[in-house]
Amino acid sequence: MLSACAAPSSPSTPATGASSLRVSGTVAYRERIALDPAAEVVVQLLDVSRMDAPSTVLAEQRFKADGKQPPFAYELKVDAARIDPRMRYAVSARISRGEQLLFINDTQYSVLTQGNGNSANLVLVRVTQSPR
Repeated sequence: MLSACAAPSSPSTPATGASSLRVSGTVAYRERIALDPAAEVVVQLLDVSRMDAPSTVLAEQRFKADGKQPPFAYELKVDAARIDPRMRYAVSARISRGEQLLFINDTQYSVLTQGNGNSANLVLVRVTQSPR
């Protein structure tokens, strides 16, 4: 059983890429607003199957804007054994600066199962700050 965790040592060992799935796409927003270089983009692959429980994060990618502007490309990798064809999966993203949430998706972007592919181009909406 532990041999499945070991690195391949011979050509007869199956390629590790066969056991992982990739979800990729872009993250963007419609507003013509330059993003602060310190802003952080977080993209997650979520199991959204259970209505009565919080979503489970299966994969996550985080990166700083570093002066770049959207669209931002992402790629999430998940072990294929963790994907159940009967369940539902979605990609979610947010952009924040420190503790301040700037953009988030308000639409579910389904992937991987139930006829959905392995890519999603997310369009985020601006979060308006409530007056204090």
